[in-house]
Amino acid sequence: SALAQGSVTSTLTGTVLDTSGGAIPGATVVATNTATGVVSETTSTSQGTFTIAALLPGRYTVTVSLTGFKTAVFNGVVLNAGVPAAIAARLEVGGLEETIVVEGAAALVQ
Repeated sequence: SALAQGSVTSTLTGTVLDTSGGAIPGATVVATNTATGVVSETTSTSQGTFTIAALLPGRYTVTVSLTGFKTAVFNGVVLNAGVPAAIAARLEVGGLEETIVVEGAAALVQ
């Protein structure tokens, strides 16, 4: 359709795994547009996957958190119009207040 061809939004997808590669369901994934401050939130599925659709292009900070694990923070995730981006979060056992920061390009999965 013409609408899909001229998409002005983007989609962020990804996986949430533990350090042994097991899926982590129920993790909270929050994408914050660093320019506008607009926050979009979702939860990982039983397979540890997530999708946040209809995001405006720009730079985002993405946090992935779940009780019992350290919070993963992805800085500088860039979304381009019509081009989905993906991240792979590996959560380490620890406290929510402990954070693991992953800088932009390293977070992206091709």
